[in-house]
Amino acid sequence: MEGEKIANSTSKSLVAIFILSLIPLILSLFRLVNNTYLFVGLFALDFLIVGIVSAMAIHPLLSFKEVIRKIIYIIPSGLVFSIASTVAVYYLKMTAGSILVFLSIIAIILIIIAFVRNKSRMIAIENPEEYTEKHIVRIIFVLAIFCIVSYIGMEIPPFSVIPLWFGLCIPFIILLPGYLCLNIVNPYKDEFRLIERLSISIFASLVITSIIGLILAQLEHLLNMRHVSLVLVVVTLIILLPLYYIRIKEKRIYTLFSDSRLNKIFILMTIIAICAVFASGILVSTGNVNSIDANPGALFQGNTSFEVNGVHETPGDDDYYTFTDGENLNLTLVITNHENRDMNYKLKIDIVNDTTNETFSEQDISLKNNETKNIDTNITMSTGKKDIVFTLYDDNNQPYKIRHLYVNVNAIEGEE
Repeated sequence: MEGEKIANSTSKSLVAIFILSLIPLILSLFRLVNNTYLFVGLFALDFLIVGIVSAMAIHPLLSFKEVIRKIIYIIPSGLVFSIASTVAVYYLKMTAGSILVFLSIIAIILIIIAFVRNKSRMIAIENPEEYTEKHIVRIIFVLAIFCIVSYIGMEIPPFSVIPLWFGLCIPFIILLPGYLCLNIVNPYKDEFRLIERLSISIFASLVITSIIGLILAQLEHLLNMRHVSLVLVVVTLIILLPLYYIRIKEKRIYTLFSDSRLNKIFILMTIIAICAVFASGILVSTGNVNSIDANPGALFQGNTSFEVNGVHETPGDDDYYTFTDGENLNLTLVITNHENRDMNYKLKIDIVNDTTNETFSEQDISLKNNETKNIDTNITMSTGKKDIVFTLYDDNNQPYKIRHLYVNVNAIEGEE
């Protein structure tokens, strides 16, 4: 009964705090903060609100009177979120009033978290088995969100322009698939300690990653860890999470396995992924990526592979290939864009000898990130020593990749 009173009192307090948090938000959005004194007052209000609701989220079962005595949580939380908001506004080159917008949004998010934690803890006290099941379901949804965000960060522009997949793939390679498989097989509390369950999960995840890597290596004839990570994300989202959900919904007399430390890690991991992917989209959309260096995109520049295939002869000691006059040389030019952004290239083929420089062909080529294009070219040989130059220009019309094919074309015997 006492717990129910505290829960109701906390809920009313959160509603009142929510209404207060809307004041700085609305005034900032409508640009009504027109003097320094008003800004300082609203900033102080946001500072206190963020600190108080942070303490309420950390201690969901305390009454409001008990929470406001937790200065050790209120002041540091207010400072951390205020500094984070100021840094975000500075780097995004927004107005000072936007700090209030950031702080108000953070406060509203924390209010929601505090409200959910308050209700959850009451259920945990009154009905622990029901709480455990509901909490696991929430974690499943959290991991589903993490999978979706990771896929967006790995594959979908503009978020995928910055190579976030290096960090996003780590949980899928070393933990999540094995952890979910183990919980599908045995979702109940047993004699396994947490460290043993984690060890088995890591081992199983590495085995799953190795199997997927071997399959993709056979299909693609190379090992691409980015593709392996994408498959792991899809398998986790579409197969493992639904199976885990089905297993825990089976009504058994046993207590389900759930660890609060792991759950907090999953939630933190998802929040970090959302922030990182969202920030990458802002950086690319605002052009801040390109302003890092005089060369556009230099910070996150990748590479372009440019190959000339189709020459099967062996060159001589002088690196020249020998052909006959009138012989047709069928070449395939392979261009793959790994620049972490879409590219517009220009391909130019020149035939150079001692006296002339003739342009054989010239064309524009557009490639999306990670796209490959094969270009077939037929060159009819004419007598003389020549340097066939294949030049690939970048989207600034600067020579980027150059390939040379040195040929020595002999006249047909009996002809002069």
